[in-house]
Amino acid sequence: MSRRAIAFGLAVLLVCALGLLAADRVARSTRAPAPTPPIAASAHDAPRTATPQPTATSTTPPSATPTATATPTPTPRPLRLAVDQPTYARFRDALQGLPALCPGWAIVPYPAPYDAERLLADGLAEAALAWAADPPPGGAPLRVEPYVAAFHVTHPEREVSLERLAELASGEAPGLALVVAPGGRDVVRDLLGVEPLDALELADWESAKEYVATHPDAWALLPWEAVDFRVRALPVDGVRPDPHRPDGDPLARRLWLRAAPVDVAPLAEALAVALRFEPPPVVELVAVGDVMLGRTVGRLIAGDTPRYPYEGEGVLPILQGADVTIGNLECPVSDRGQPVAKTYTFRADPGVVEGLVWAGFDVLSLANNHLGDYGLDAVRDTLRHLAEAGLAVTGAGETADAAHAARIVEAGGLRLAFLAFNQVPPESFAADDERPGLAWMDPERMTAAVRAAREVADLVIVSCHWGIEYSAHPTPSQERIAQALADAGADLIIGHHPHVVQGVQYHAETFTAYSLGNYVFDIDLTAESLQGAMLRCLLDPTGVKTVEIVPVSIDDCRPVVMPSDRAESVLRRMERVTRERSWLPAKR
Repeated sequence: MSRRAIAFGLAVLLVCALGLLAADRVARSTRAPAPTPPIAASAHDAPRTATPQPTATSTTPPSATPTATATPTPTPRPLRLAVDQPTYARFRDALQGLPALCPGWAIVPYPAPYDAERLLADGLAEAALAWAADPPPGGAPLRVEPYVAAFHVTHPEREVSLERLAELASGEAPGLALVVAPGGRDVVRDLLGVEPLDALELADWESAKEYVATHPDAWALLPWEAVDFRVRALPVDGVRPDPHRPDGDPLARRLWLRAAPVDVAPLAEALAVALRFEPPPVVELVAVGDVMLGRTVGRLIAGDTPRYPYEGEGVLPILQGADVTIGNLECPVSDRGQPVAKTYTFRADPGVVEGLVWAGFDVLSLANNHLGDYGLDAVRDTLRHLAEAGLAVTGAGETADAAHAARIVEAGGLRLAFLAFNQVPPESFAADDERPGLAWMDPERMTAAVRAAREVADLVIVSCHWGIEYSAHPTPSQERIAQALADAGADLIIGHHPHVVQGVQYHAETFTAYSLGNYVFDIDLTAESLQGAMLRCLLDPTGVKTVEIVPVSIDDCRPVVMPSDRAESVLRRMERVTRERSWLPAKR
């Protein structure tokens, strides 16, 4: 279509719209004024401006000199804000009050193939809304929307570039199917600068996300609100998804106000308020497996500092960078007591608490088979030392009720409830009505605790000490308990005790990591026992949004983030178990 034809077509639309307004004013002059109607979806329903009524003629008797009548003042043409029809339909409610806030402006929705630049250049609109990744000349920013590169959870790439995404979208790199919702092709054009080839369009973004979750050969650019843990949200050009950090995000889609040489300051201010994207509260949570600070680890700390266990390559930025960090403390912290009669007993000097605080831990699970290794006095000391340091404890307490109660942690505008339970003998370490101890893994009491926590918190995170040592395969008991916790409303289940990593499970609404393996430990019985994983999650009020597994190796009893080539073997081992147990995302 030629430029002249485009201009003529839109001019006809605008003339029709304004002609309809003028005709309507004449009709309304004979009746009482009506309220300003809501903004409609076509140019013919553009907002009307008030028209002055003609001046009334004189009522004095006629004379030889004729009396002149006043000429009606012509109504000025309203300034035109052009909005493409998909954007108009999406933000109709937000735009309805605009004419009242900015008198003299009319909203004119326009269809393809028109665009904002042509409308302004041809003088067919004084201002226009336009989506673009980069700021257009003279553009005023109105809205920033985060999008996520979402792939199936078995997708082999761990991060992608914008160039790679553009190749996938344009068909230059075949093999993966692009899935979109209505308007999704425009998103691809804006963010990647290419024409999407053979995109599969589904009814909405939720359907697009579920398709990617259940089809290994599919991918999508999903808006943040459609993302959850059932797809893999990949970093793009090294930037991890985070709706609260749009600056520098290569997948931030931006809406701009472009204008001809007219004063649009009041219009820009009103639009920025009406169209602003408000990201939901988001919390980054990091979870690790077993942290044992006694025995050989304790001697290394004594010869160095309490910070020693967390100074391995790449570890500290992840621990300290999270809003909330949780681990399983696999030993009492005390200088009192005698070892009980069992094969392995652990105890750490109270000075290790300083290192836990410095490393960034916020929550510690004590529900494990070593809490009671040095008797009740050591249990009480552990509770006291951690509390005095400001560390939240879950899974243990002075009584059974305290041990089973959720610990609420507020972070980033969310209330997170933490619970922890132990399944590994001896059961004598469990708390009762009169003595301190841990929360024993009784399914009925666990699920009741989860349901109670849901009443007072936005999300519920459950830490479970369970399974068989050195086995990469969760037991049927673990699977049954995980399903019961998921049915009760747990959002995230974090497991430990086997001393090796195990598979993960993608429930409909719950993510389970059955074992994160060792984190700080002096066990080296097998190669796998010297490997573990950090779980890094983003949470918002809807639940677990993203999950990332960061493999670590244990060097001199402390974790080190694995380089990508070595990490891949750990991730593939976890994925193999997940596949074998049919725990990948399934149709809901």
